[in-house]
Amino acid sequence: MLKKFNHSDKPMSEPAKSTSKPTFPGVRAAMDGNTAAIMCERESSDAAGAYPITPSTQMGEYWAEAAASGHLNISNKPLIFIEPEGEHAAAAVTAGMAMTGLRSANFSSGQGVAYMHESLYAAVGKRLTYVLNIGARAITKATLNEHAGHDAYHCNDDTGFFQLFAKHAQHVADLNIIAHYIAEHALNPGAVAQDGFLTTHLIESMLVPERELIAQYLGRPEDIIDTPTPAQRIIYGDTRRRIPELWDVDNPAMAGVVQNQDSYMQSVIAQRPFFFDHIQEITEEAFDKFYELTGRRYERVMTYRCDDADYLIVGQGSMIPSAEVVADYLRDKRKIKVGVVDLVMFRPFPADLISKILKGKKGVTVLERLDQPLASDLPLMREIRGTVSKCVENGYADGAKPYPELASYKKPDHIPKLYSGSFGLGSRDLQAEGFIGAIENMLPKGKHRKQFYLGVDFIHDKPFTPKQEIYQQTLEKAYPDIAELAVHGSESPNLMPDNSITVRMHSVGGWGAITTGKNLAMTLFELLGYHIKANPKYGSEKKGQPTTYYLSAAPEPIRMNCEYYYVDAVISPDPNVFSHTNALAGLKENGVLIIQSEHTSPEDMWNAIPANYQKIILEKHIKVAYIDAFKIAREEATDPDLQLRMQGTAFQGAFFAASNVKEQKSLTDEALLKAIEDQLQHKFGYKGKRVVEENLRVVKRGFDEIHILPEMRPSDEKALGVAVTTEPSLPIMLKRIPQSKSASSDIHRFWEQTGNFYLRGKGGDNLADPFMSMSLMPAVSAVFRDMTTIRFKHPKWIPENCTACGDCYTACPDTAIPGLVNEISQVLDTIVARIKRAGHELKHLPKAVRVMEKHLRGLCNEAGEKDSVDDLFDTAIETVISETNDQDKEPLSAEFDLFRKALGDFQFALTRPYYTLKEKKAPGTGGLFSLTINPYTCKGCQECVEVCDDDALETVPQTTDTIQNLRDSWNFWLDLPTTPKNYIRVDNLEERIGALQTILLDKEVYTSFSSGDGACMGCSEKTILHLFIATVDSLMQPRIARHVAHLTDLIEKLERHIELALVQNINIDDTDTVTQAIKQIGEGEITLASIAKNVESLQESQPIDPEWLKRVVNLVERLKQLKWKYTDGMTGKGRSNMGIINATGCSSVWGSTFPFNPYPFPWANHLFQDSPSMAMGVFEGHMSKMAEGFKTIREAELELSGSYNPEEHEKFFRYFTWEKFSDEEFALCPPVVAVGGDGDMYDIGFQKLSRMLISVKPINAVVLYTQVYSNTAGQA
Repeated sequence: MLKKFNHSDKPMSEPAKSTSKPTFPGVRAAMDGNTAAIMCERESSDAAGAYPITPSTQMGEYWAEAAASGHLNISNKPLIFIEPEGEHAAAAVTAGMAMTGLRSANFSSGQGVAYMHESLYAAVGKRLTYVLNIGARAITKATLNEHAGHDAYHCNDDTGFFQLFAKHAQHVADLNIIAHYIAEHALNPGAVAQDGFLTTHLIESMLVPERELIAQYLGRPEDIIDTPTPAQRIIYGDTRRRIPELWDVDNPAMAGVVQNQDSYMQSVIAQRPFFFDHIQEITEEAFDKFYELTGRRYERVMTYRCDDADYLIVGQGSMIPSAEVVADYLRDKRKIKVGVVDLVMFRPFPADLISKILKGKKGVTVLERLDQPLASDLPLMREIRGTVSKCVENGYADGAKPYPELASYKKPDHIPKLYSGSFGLGSRDLQAEGFIGAIENMLPKGKHRKQFYLGVDFIHDKPFTPKQEIYQQTLEKAYPDIAELAVHGSESPNLMPDNSITVRMHSVGGWGAITTGKNLAMTLFELLGYHIKANPKYGSEKKGQPTTYYLSAAPEPIRMNCEYYYVDAVISPDPNVFSHTNALAGLKENGVLIIQSEHTSPEDMWNAIPANYQKIILEKHIKVAYIDAFKIAREEATDPDLQLRMQGTAFQGAFFAASNVKEQKSLTDEALLKAIEDQLQHKFGYKGKRVVEENLRVVKRGFDEIHILPEMRPSDEKALGVAVTTEPSLPIMLKRIPQSKSASSDIHRFWEQTGNFYLRGKGGDNLADPFMSMSLMPAVSAVFRDMTTIRFKHPKWIPENCTACGDCYTACPDTAIPGLVNEISQVLDTIVARIKRAGHELKHLPKAVRVMEKHLRGLCNEAGEKDSVDDLFDTAIETVISETNDQDKEPLSAEFDLFRKALGDFQFALTRPYYTLKEKKAPGTGGLFSLTINPYTCKGCQECVEVCDDDALETVPQTTDTIQNLRDSWNFWLDLPTTPKNYIRVDNLEERIGALQTILLDKEVYTSFSSGDGACMGCSEKTILHLFIATVDSLMQPRIARHVAHLTDLIEKLERHIELALVQNINIDDTDTVTQAIKQIGEGEITLASIAKNVESLQESQPIDPEWLKRVVNLVERLKQLKWKYTDGMTGKGRSNMGIINATGCSSVWGSTFPFNPYPFPWANHLFQDSPSMAMGVFEGHMSKMAEGFKTIREAELELSGSYNPEEHEKFFRYFTWEKFSDEEFALCPPVVAVGGDGDMYDIGFQKLSRMLISVKPINAVVLYTQVYSNTAGQA
């Protein structure tokens, strides 16, 4: 919700930039960049067209919210909002609005800006006046990334839009207003960018421009103004409407016309002198007028401590404040004169200012948040290098300067050395160390790398593992200088302001961490009057995955924009944080750790902390506080869905109780709680009084019920002296996957080089290497992941209540509760095999279990379906032992003890469909049913419990013991054979006859979709895709089995066919000739073909056609190769049964976030709207490959039947395409499936879906019709 500000609020203090008090100083507030943009747009603009795309979505949402609430702008008009089917359409909508004289805006980012690219040219050509607000995000290249990058911003460079870039929320607001002024006076559309997430989602202190300022500065669209330029006066006269009406029934004209050779060039080149060349002077006018009203001075290029600087850092966006802090530090501590240059305006490029600023500097490093590897320079550097070149031309000119607006570089020392650095791609963190490295690179003793990267490594100085060391040696041998591409600084100082409060929060997506962080930040802002910065860090897969929140508050502006390493307090609502993260990293001496814990005693809490972290706590005198926030939330939240989120609220109270903020600022409990209540009212007031009161009670209880851990001794004295290894164990499911012959698809190589780093919490330390340049993930790499740490409850099966209906394993989105049916003999054999594998020698048990099987079946026949199978096992064992002779009883009893241990707590059930009915129909065929929880993929969503109508599943709290029990049972399940076909109650899957859900009883079918991905808990998209994939798998398996059998038969027959043809030409009775033929071979290999050839020449018999022989032998080899692709192939798992082309959206984000791939087949994403189109292209190439196989089979069949005619069939096979496939051949083709949400299929990509459907290409389309914008797991 957007806050309504009281404009009588006292403005926050700011260094004075005007000698007189400004008329409109702004209203003190704290907000993120998205909100800052809309706080201005909703007052100034009339209309907006936008399509949601992270991270600019909130701008459109807030505009729509204001429009829906009836907000009136400065023209006293309600807001207009149109959300069309895509970004390209949004650009056209906005253009249409602007053409009719409305003050208009658009909001977009990343791929959206690229998608609307062609529309932007047309907007410029029509001299439209709208402003495009950009959340600058990385462009999809090898991979999709939703975080900060300047690729999309530079998509505009050649369109004619003027371009501004904001370094923080204050600039976002002010430049938005200024941009409208420039656009409307220059008659030229403009773009204002801010860094995605790093500014769009960063809450920070600022002065909100007043509504009155906007009204006075911009005026209304219909105002009549003095025409600003001579060219405009020629067109409009001395005055014109502020925003001209290009499409006007009262003054009709045609726009967007067709021009040919006679006129097109004139229309293009005339725009430069008559429009583009005026933008600079109008921009200066806009800045001056804004300064007069607000006291805030803007320039096209803003500098910091550049006048006497020897070295400069040049850049744009959120890195600028950090660079300024580093400049101060280097000047103060190391006496290096560093300045910072902020390119506020990029188009038109401010070469006149840059030429003067750079003159005479020893070194200039241009840092850019993108990489354009095939360009000679990156965008900013291209312009700067061009400017320097022109200044040199000026310096060498004999007469008048060729570029009079630029400085002249007459001496060699006027020309600065230029260095180019890339940083922060995809919001990659850039610490002070990186800036220091960039400066040190320019110093006399620096490395003087002309092009480099910050914040990343190509080679680690200290490899993490021996295997990585060997791999790095391979890289360095092939690319000796590769390590030099990365530049690092010699130090990484803490540059936070004095007396600042810095907090890092570790939580899990969906637990309310972001709300807690925002509320805590706003409380500090309101209560202490401090400046704040608060921002989340999370991946694209948000809910259920680790989330970090950074918060700082200080009495002076906070300029460092990075992840905070040095912190005063760590808050961890995630009780499992130590299992995946070093939560104490950077926590200062005497800092505070506040962690979620269900432990009630200090000893238990202390013992739950790993020994290596205990050591850090003791050495740094860290205060440890713990609270059971989940218990508080459960007891206070009336809505169960809010319990997870409200637990975070308790930590707000806990923070003030455990930290010394309250004491430092002499705050009373009453003042503190009143400030917190105000924040809760602002945040949740629209939800009603009850929600506010519940949250407030949770905060108070968090304040009251926190426990401070007394000074403790180490739990394990020995452990504290031993280095703790962080090497993760090999995932259990990975052990069962064969090694691929292809490095790119080898999951074991991927684990060693990539996956294990993520599991130790060091994913960011992966090398920039050849594999990363492709960013391919092997199939089912999601088996790396263990979901144990993100759940607190899990289902427990009650077998006596189970009817084996299958609802639970059908509904489960995470393939985490497989059903299985086994014959009794299979179960007993599995147990015996497990005992032997454990190294035990068995003398009596293998025979005894056969006797036991008979007794057990008899007991099962007599028992009811609700009787315990465990008890029946015990009874059968006792019976067998009692019937054994006295001499063997004791050793048999000992072996049965091993039997019981091997079985463990694994459960079976007697169910009507699989035991009772089977046994009645055919005695001895009844099977035991089991349900097993996969502890590695279960997220604890409890969907299975909800759909169970038989009370056969219940929710239980997760404990150390239950985790071990789940893992033991899962290991047993892995050893059991899959369900025999006779228990899968499907008469004809092709015709959909039978209990279709029973196909999931096949282990391979159920687990082909591995899960382990980042989908939300209970994600229905996953359930649908799992069922779809399982169905395709079940259809393909028997088809492929028959196909392989047919290939085997063809190979055998063809080999005999060749042998017979060869033997027919050899007279075996003529032994002399045969002997002579063998002698002629000499030392060569003796084969039937070589003997036949020699016999032919000796006997002068009819020779074998060598071309025929060559063709048929080659045919056999092709058949064998084809069979190998189905049975083994490159991966050792055979050919995939299907493939997916996935539209960008929620399903692509949770399904493909690096490095966890849940799919067992080829999967690709290209762009949001393109999955049907890409599927058509893939289909053609895929069918060409399938056609080659079918041609081989058809040729073999023709050869064997004696029907092959080269003249006829070579031509037929040359033009053999999928249109000529038989039904049987089509059934063997792994289907190509286009997957997307309704946004892709029904909005932005509907025309492509439509085209695919009418193409008659047999491509499957799966539409995940969620009816919400959820392309990043619900993130904005």
